[in-house]
Amino acid sequence: MPDNIFDISSLPWLSFSGFELNIAHGHDHYLPIFTLGKYVEQAGQVTLPFALQIHHASADGFHAARFINELQEVFDSSANWLA
Repeated sequence: MPDNIFDISSLPWLSFSGFELNIAHGHDHYLPIFTLGKYVEQAGQVTLPFALQIHHASADGFHAARFINELQEVFDSSANWLA
């Protein structure tokens, strides 16, 4: 398997507050899985449901929280790099 690979799942017609994939015989699936949902624009802000699923053998809550917080910082500063 190549380095730095991950799975992306998209459900553009569905908004969600939690999401979990159950992979058959997935006890050795160590790749992170990112799931994106339906974006909503409201009052000038865009929100996008996002779920991160990781095997606890490859990362724990600290790593997941750090990733999500840093991703939020990227989106919060998007005006700087999208202009």
